[in-house]
Amino acid sequence: MNATQIRDKMEKLKDYITDADNSVRDGKMVDLSGLDKEVAVICTQAIALPAQDAHDLQPVMAELIGNLERLSSSLKDFKDNVRKK
Repeated sequence: MNATQIRDKMEKLKDYITDADNSVRDGKMVDLSGLDKEVAVICTQAIALPAQDAHDLQPVMAELIGNLERLSSSLKDFKDNVRKK
């Protein structure tokens, strides 16, 4: 897989994670099964690229990580709110 294909996969995954985060913030349950595997596959593919290509993906990877961190925080808040009820 080349850098452009991996970038496209990262962008789609980034959008999916943003949508999931928005749903969780709206109080909806989301099915995240397989997300961890998909992230791992993309990371493995990025690492296999030539160094410069992998380096060029860093900004998209940073955004992806940021989206995952926001989703994680939203899921924690959701869980805490459910426990309060």
